[in-house]
Amino acid sequence: MKKILFTVLSTALFGCVENVSDPKTEVQNNVSQATVSHSTQLPKVAQMNEQQSKTNHNKTTKTLVLSVKAGQSLIGLLKPFGFTEQHAWQVTELVKPDMDLNRLNIGQKFQVEYNEQGLVALIFAIDFAQRLRVIRNETGWHKALYSMLTKSKQVLRSTTVSNSLYEAAQQEGVPLDVINQMIMAFSHFIDFQRQIQSGDQLTLMFNEQQVLVADALYDRKDNPTQLLYGHLVAGNESFEIFHHQGDKLIDGFYFADGRPARSLLLKTPLNGARLSSQFGRRKHPILGYTRLHAGLDFGAPMGTPIFAAGNGTVEKANWGGSFGNRVLLRHAHGYKTLYAHLKGFAPGIKPGVKVKQGQTIGYLGNTGLSQARHLHYEVHKNGKPINPLLLKKVSQVKMQGSEFAWLQDTVINIQSMLEKERLAMNAVEF
Repeated sequence: MKKILFTVLSTALFGCVENVSDPKTEVQNNVSQATVSHSTQLPKVAQMNEQQSKTNHNKTTKTLVLSVKAGQSLIGLLKPFGFTEQHAWQVTELVKPDMDLNRLNIGQKFQVEYNEQGLVALIFAIDFAQRLRVIRNETGWHKALYSMLTKSKQVLRSTTVSNSLYEAAQQEGVPLDVINQMIMAFSHFIDFQRQIQSGDQLTLMFNEQQVLVADALYDRKDNPTQLLYGHLVAGNESFEIFHHQGDKLIDGFYFADGRPARSLLLKTPLNGARLSSQFGRRKHPILGYTRLHAGLDFGAPMGTPIFAAGNGTVEKANWGGSFGNRVLLRHAHGYKTLYAHLKGFAPGIKPGVKVKQGQTIGYLGNTGLSQARHLHYEVHKNGKPINPLLLKKVSQVKMQGSEFAWLQDTVINIQSMLEKERLAMNAVEF
């Protein structure tokens, strides 16, 4: 099974892999039908065949793309096509839970198909390359979900840091989703506030899906999916990581020798922040006397998401006096982490809930005894505060056996692709 999966990965690394499913086939395979009656109870979903979907279409069918403006509703936009309040209720109930037509966003587009008899079909973009088609015929309204034909390719980006790692990647055209994956991956062993300097080098390779035949419903014609490779040269240190998609327990980033590229706790539990106050004794800016500052302070915009530094259990998520809104997490090996002065807590964060490393637990704020918006972050080991910047990476077992062999194949393929790119660039420069 793993050999088959690796064959797919190898193909993706060296060429475009097209999604062989045709949109028409997807419509037939993923279609659901619901005929809406005048009663408040909808009948059971039934299979819709192609003949039904073509009913009410003829040679004079026209298409039009509409865009929602401020104050407009679905019924208001479709009234010229004979769309009534009853139709609006029927269609709104039909498309749940795929989308909520009562909450159309300003600027959202959808396609209308109509003829001299009135409205024939509506098409909505519910996600990248995912479409929802609502069809009307003599038996009522029916819906069909289908995927557009796409291909997958690998994108390589290299940049030199001038100000920040985030800005350098963004200026090079690296999508935000991939930047976040990169930051999360390197956060295990890089302190972005102290170790990243002007002149540092970054190379990223990531998968990207592209729609083969685009429509007017979605502005994005491509969709980044997964960071495959990252190489960061920070000062005298070099970090090269590879994504391994195997068993769920070992899925993630690894060094070429099979060591997991992760640690027990992240050094930086938020993105795009600056270190405003370090661990140690200092004069308190409000209380006025000198005492131990048992953590780190990070300055960032109000509402910046705060991540769980590691897998753990929520011990506290409440008001903590001078800490304001605070979250206390319990981790393995006697570690605990504290996040203070939060604006609020993420949904579902309460005592007893288990969280994963990188999961959003709250939002940066200015509550409690705080002079300005910031995150106060503490790490404790067996009840004693320690400097988060001095955390040592927890020793982890290297990947072995068939999984390690699979990883090595991935490493060889990516390195081969990087070498081809280097040779191509040298040829252009020559």
